[in-house]
Amino acid sequence: MASAIPPALRAEVEQDTGCVIAAEQARGGGGASRQGAEVTLRAPDGAERHCYLAWDGRAGDPSRLPYFERETAILRALSGPFAQSGVRIAPLVGAYPSHLALLSAFVPGNDRFPQAEDKDALATDFIGQLAALHRLDARDPAFAALGDGNEPSARRIRENVAQWQRMNLAAGADPVLQVALAWLARNVPEDRGPAVVLHGDAGPGNFLYRGSEVAALIDWELTHLGDPMEDLAQIWVRSLIQPFVPMARVFAAYEAASGRPVELDRVKYHRLYFQLSFTAPSTALASAEGSSVGATGTGLMFGTMHKRVIVRSVAELAGIAVTDPEIPEVKPDWTDRYFATALRDLKDDIVPAAGNQRASAKAKELARLVKFWRRRASHGGQFDAAELAEIRALMPTAPDSLGAARAALAEAIAADAVDFAAAVQLCHNRVTRETFVMAEAMGALATTWYEDIA
Repeated sequence: MASAIPPALRAEVEQDTGCVIAAEQARGGGGASRQGAEVTLRAPDGAERHCYLAWDGRAGDPSRLPYFERETAILRALSGPFAQSGVRIAPLVGAYPSHLALLSAFVPGNDRFPQAEDKDALATDFIGQLAALHRLDARDPAFAALGDGNEPSARRIRENVAQWQRMNLAAGADPVLQVALAWLARNVPEDRGPAVVLHGDAGPGNFLYRGSEVAALIDWELTHLGDPMEDLAQIWVRSLIQPFVPMARVFAAYEAASGRPVELDRVKYHRLYFQLSFTAPSTALASAEGSSVGATGTGLMFGTMHKRVIVRSVAELAGIAVTDPEIPEVKPDWTDRYFATALRDLKDDIVPAAGNQRASAKAKELARLVKFWRRRASHGGQFDAAELAEIRALMPTAPDSLGAARAALAEAIAADAVDFAAAVQLCHNRVTRETFVMAEAMGALATTWYEDIA
């Protein structure tokens, strides 16, 4: 059977380890662009070592290198000087920047939290792992690639928010992102202490477990230094998609394991901050001419969900009461039966007959797009006209095309030149309509929201 490992990477691993890759079995690499394989390294004396090799298909993209460097740094630290810290990982064996590849000792385990038999015990152990991570000295030189341990978290947050504002204004200014970024910029929490080492994407799916114990924390690409409440916020955001235990239990477990009080307002701030940390850059990439970023059924589904949650979060955090816009009833026209035929063929004939998992997944992606096109065909014109009229009612000098009017509104929000509550209402109207268009393809994601914690 042909090897999935790129020949140049194979040669580099074998030269670095002094072993040959005697066997391999393809496995998921973690993340949309990563590939991976379980490998058996065989030394000249015949001794064998079971490892896991993951590499990134975006190795030619220089913007990916900092993520790789941070992940390498944290794994090297936790495999070396901090190996006795109690934070469980798959120990690092080698790192290969040419392929953004990491070779680690193989750690068996399950990453599907819903399959755990004792979810409460497992969640408690996971939170204990985060508490142990947060106890590490962030000023140690081993963590230098993650940031400056002496830099106040609030300063880093302000710089990031300002960068995301500039990024969005320069590349397809979006009022939905600008209202969130404006609120974040005005409400940065005061520092409660020195920065800590953060996982950066904590939550279900990003740890392996056996029984009721964490076997290894994985997927460290977003690790950085900051406020410990960030990791708790990440769990909360991930729970929108991946079920976990109730957040009240998460908070209680963290307080018990860390001795730190959980401040709910800070966690809610960081929920929104975390969402913008990936939504703002991805929106900028998607707006580039000729870009295909996010142009899939899944990308549209999750993008719509996140923008809806972002606007609702801003309204809740700012104490702004919003009302839902009217959704007109529109009878299907003559084109609707063609959408219906396409969906029926995908469901009944194409997906069942797909020859492999990738083909089946692509067919389901296409079905989401057809559902989007169907609602967009029936309601898109009215929705666009309504949104443009609302923007021009708030800003009479706004351009008479929707794209340009949205950009003008975004710029006015950034300049604090428009009533903030009115802007939030307009953004709420927009994401409500966009959610309606995508609702059939989104399922439960059309209404998912954070659990209420007093």
